[in-house]
Amino acid sequence: METTKYIRCMLQPLVNILKKKCSFIALITVLFFPSVAVSQYANIENDSLLILGNEVYRKGNYPEAEDIYRKALDKYQNNKDSKEWVIAAVGYGASLLDQGNNKKGSEWIFKADSVLNNKIPFELKAYVKSNVGWAYKRLRNFEKSSLNYKAALDLAKESGDQYRIAQVSNSLSYLTYDLGNYNEAIKYGRIAVESFESINDLFLLSISYDNLSRAYEVLGFTDLAEKYLLKSFATKQEIQNNDFISTSHYHLGSFYHRTGNYNKALANYSKYLSYVKEVGDVPFITPAYTFVASVYQSLGEFENALEYYNESVRLADQNNIGTSVKTRLNIAFCYQKLQELGLARSLYNKILSEQIKNDNTFDAIEIYLRFAELEHETGNYTEALSYAEKASDLSQGTESKQLKAKSYASLSKAHLALNNTALALNYSKRAYQIASVFKGYRLASYTGLLAKAFYQAQSDSAFYYADLAFAEIEREQSSVYGENLESGVFSNYADFYNEVAYWYLEQKNDVYKAFEITERGRARVLLERLSFSESDLQNVVEDTTLIALRQKEKNIDKLYRQIENSKDEQSISKLKSELSELEFQYQSFTNELHLKYPKLRSFKELETIKISEIQNSLSAEDALIEYMFTDHRLIIFRITKDDADYTSVEIDSVSPKKHLSVLVSDFRTAIQEKAALDLIGKRSKPLFELLLKPVSDKLDGINNLLIVPSKSLSLLPFDALYINNSFLIEKFSIKYLPSSTIYKYIEPPHRTTSRELFAVAGSGLNGSTSQTKNYSSLPSTILEVDAISKEFTDVLSLKHQEVSESKIKTTSLNEFRYLHFATHGNVNELNPQQSGLIISELVESEGAFQEDGYLNSKEISTLTFNADLVVLSACNTAVGKIISGEGLQGLQRSFLKAGASSVVVSLWSVYDKSTASFMGSFYKNLRTLEEEEVGLWTKFKMYFDLYTPPMFGYKEKALHLAKKELIQHPYYNHPVYWAPFVMIGK
Repeated sequence: METTKYIRCMLQPLVNILKKKCSFIALITVLFFPSVAVSQYANIENDSLLILGNEVYRKGNYPEAEDIYRKALDKYQNNKDSKEWVIAAVGYGASLLDQGNNKKGSEWIFKADSVLNNKIPFELKAYVKSNVGWAYKRLRNFEKSSLNYKAALDLAKESGDQYRIAQVSNSLSYLTYDLGNYNEAIKYGRIAVESFESINDLFLLSISYDNLSRAYEVLGFTDLAEKYLLKSFATKQEIQNNDFISTSHYHLGSFYHRTGNYNKALANYSKYLSYVKEVGDVPFITPAYTFVASVYQSLGEFENALEYYNESVRLADQNNIGTSVKTRLNIAFCYQKLQELGLARSLYNKILSEQIKNDNTFDAIEIYLRFAELEHETGNYTEALSYAEKASDLSQGTESKQLKAKSYASLSKAHLALNNTALALNYSKRAYQIASVFKGYRLASYTGLLAKAFYQAQSDSAFYYADLAFAEIEREQSSVYGENLESGVFSNYADFYNEVAYWYLEQKNDVYKAFEITERGRARVLLERLSFSESDLQNVVEDTTLIALRQKEKNIDKLYRQIENSKDEQSISKLKSELSELEFQYQSFTNELHLKYPKLRSFKELETIKISEIQNSLSAEDALIEYMFTDHRLIIFRITKDDADYTSVEIDSVSPKKHLSVLVSDFRTAIQEKAALDLIGKRSKPLFELLLKPVSDKLDGINNLLIVPSKSLSLLPFDALYINNSFLIEKFSIKYLPSSTIYKYIEPPHRTTSRELFAVAGSGLNGSTSQTKNYSSLPSTILEVDAISKEFTDVLSLKHQEVSESKIKTTSLNEFRYLHFATHGNVNELNPQQSGLIISELVESEGAFQEDGYLNSKEISTLTFNADLVVLSACNTAVGKIISGEGLQGLQRSFLKAGASSVVVSLWSVYDKSTASFMGSFYKNLRTLEEEEVGLWTKFKMYFDLYTPPMFGYKEKALHLAKKELIQHPYYNHPVYWAPFVMIGK
């Protein structure tokens, strides 16, 4: 029944679950059942039974309302043409409809309609006709529903009742929207808004704003859609009803998610989730979890998305609530992206069979589209085309422009793979034409697809649309804050940058532009992180907010440590659930800060490096080698002082990246297991032939290689490649960069410092906690620190009980030129910011926040260094999460962000005795070679800021020499001892 200043409380099957919480039910009804209409009651002030029935109905107690209206019908059975009997009949029918009895409920509303006569006032006639329209809608007879709603509107206008005009117009707007008549939906939506504005009913006005917003959005008027959503939010704030304010947070979160404004989506979804959890109604907490999951899914964080989806399913199962088709589809999609292809296919098949049986067109289209993508990923392009055609055929029978655009894009993608160029271009144009109407929507995939189709058609338009796609990708990425989230967005598109770079090589032979584009994709997120400092945050945000932010970080760190120390699977599962919640709250909080304080987002745009800039930094003995993957080939850029070119290497594999990943893994395993040189040579050969042999004839006179790896190549110690009975290190000095562009933004060496060496010997681990039980005591680190300290006169070293996290943080590290950490490292590949150094087992209580003895990447990046060199003489300290287009994420990035010029890290667990010997040799060489390189003339140029450090100077030479010396060592000559140490930086 359509009611005064009230939203119909609920539809079955949730009635019995929710009937005790009516105000919140009204909120959720608006949220999840937008077809519910709003209206003014007929005049019944003189009948206590009808008044009671309406009050009970408003509370969502439909069975009791049914009984009361039944009594009213009996009371007026001898006067069936009276307005009282008509109202009772409508109320009785509505109570039945809301309990799911559509047939009987509709019959009673139709009976009320059949007895309307001239004695019945226009206002009541409009009320009845409106409910008839609702009844036909429940019976899915949309034509009759529309006719009766329009009749109700004419009667309402005749009566002059603005409430009835507004209510019926709103109902018509909903109906025409559902039928795909969006222009009509906007027309009636405007009437509803104007009417509710004129009578100043803020509650119903806010709902009408939401309704009008979605109609504008579906036609692509996203600016108007946002305008009315914000009007709705402001109106609900004026009402000061938290229930309805929270609905705006849902609507806004959903809108901003669809338009790719992830920071605003996270902020609004977080507030909505917090509210429904506070209310404590599980049936509405479960969909709230799926909203959060869907954002993570869009950001490429599929593990986090599954955490929230699975939590939603778990709660739904516990409370006998069904899981929506959309949620099940998204779960399957996440498994697909995590390469659980068999499981994904099984889930899709199960959902598809159900939807075909239920004749659900819209869900069937989505499933066919997902199947098409799955088949495309597995190389079954004909099957992918078949599914895309099925989706497209069904979409033609709907008015959904978005589904048509998705279907056309799927068809284009399949035809591209099958080399049906004309069809691919045709469908990509049609998809783009529809999608581009939706201002602010995520257009990157449509634009990129159109660029690919033009490229296959050998049209220069490919480059134009590629540039448009880059702009859209970077807009999406800039709409969210947080390294993991930004990397997630970018990982969806990183391969596209490489693909376009290859177009410039193949069609235009433009190595300079190609290099610029691959660097643009590789370095963007890292450059943004480097451009934003801790001081920026402290200068903009007030102290209380900063303290709250740090507290959230500490709470997250604490949960990670508890998980590491826990042995019980049930406890671990509970802790992980808490961790997901805290991380989401933290990410929402930081994104909201960046919305609140625009200065935090106004970082200086850092430009990608040009080949000419690199050449200016190289000597005649240096060469830069940068690797780039495309779908079926490996591109090797070679840059020397006077030359720049590229080599394209075809790789006979479905995925060159996976092929090389296996080769790298096999090679590393051989070294780590101390295999004989014959086996190491055998596993070196395919790597050398793919990575270096294609350019080896162009390396005459080159003694130094600056390598910019990609993907799994970030884990490859190139200098340990064993070819023709010698290691590559014996021919070349080698160092690395995560991207070429980062080189010009790394802090320069030789800055002014007052002290020489800060060294930490983390030797005291005894495995007393689960966190440290897998990390042995490191007695030789004391010898290591003592040995290197002899090379310096001004040293601060921490040993034994002196070693603590708070001591490190409170030391003025910016005073030291060299920082050396001889301790265990820990790598978290799922969350690189939780990679770090295990400093001690002590849980320290000093300071504003309790320290946990673990210095993670997030904490490191907030420190301030002026160090020429940071050495992490630890285990696994470089093995970070490999993200497409972003280079290696490991501890070295945190130290570079903190201000280090260069970092030495290890690629696998090192032996502490051999490392002590190696580091002693390294620092001895460092001091000697520095004296040779930095003479009086160099110091003079430094004083006047005229000195440019060489690409390969005394630090690189010292590391190179130390490795060559260890190769000659009687015990430590195997590469397992010297190959893990790599240098990154300037």
